[in-house]
Amino acid sequence: MLTFGNKLNRLYTLYLPFLEDHCEIGVFFNKSNSFVGFNLDQTNYVKSRNGNIKCFIFNDLNKSAFATSFLELKDFRSKNLDIKQQFNNILPEFRDRIHYETNETIKLSKIQIKEKTFESCLFVYVFKFIDFGNNFLFALAERQHIDVSLNKKIVRTAGIQLCTNERFEELTEMVEIYNKNIITKNRDSDVNNVVSNVFEDRKNLNEMKI
Repeated sequence: MLTFGNKLNRLYTLYLPFLEDHCEIGVFFNKSNSFVGFNLDQTNYVKSRNGNIKCFIFNDLNKSAFATSFLELKDFRSKNLDIKQQFNNILPEFRDRIHYETNETIKLSKIQIKEKTFESCLFVYVFKFIDFGNNFLFALAERQHIDVSLNKKIVRTAGIQLCTNERFEELTEMVEIYNKNIITKNRDSDVNNVVSNVFEDRKNLNEMKI
């Protein structure tokens, strides 16, 4: 039996087509804070441990080449907002290649702060490459938590990626081509920034997991 720690007291389970069967991805969260975590079903977890498939979990989406290359993410801070890596949309140039497998909203509670009403929610997005069939999944879980003591909405997002070894290699190639195109565009627009951008991109690619 699974025992929840003090950071977790809720579980939302996704049952998704993967390979010739399905996979179960559990999204763990807490009704009283912004923490988000994932759990993969035992069968696919063993496949990942044995190197038969690739599975990565990202608590920091900046470490995900898929998220930073193909998705529009935003950060924002103000007196009443603390938003990190909130998903906004698929980047326009990839909307004909990536589609939503699912897009779900789980409303947990309504919270009144002064004259305004806020909702504590969990948003779940699952993306697939159209050409990859059931060999690739990328799931985002976005937690929108209302901290009453701070009078602030806190948004945190985590991701999990699941794919075959073959699709992993193809995705690696796609990301490299995409980043080369960005560097080329930067070179054409601002020579002085090119050198720093190239080294920064190389550094980021080394730190990322495709």
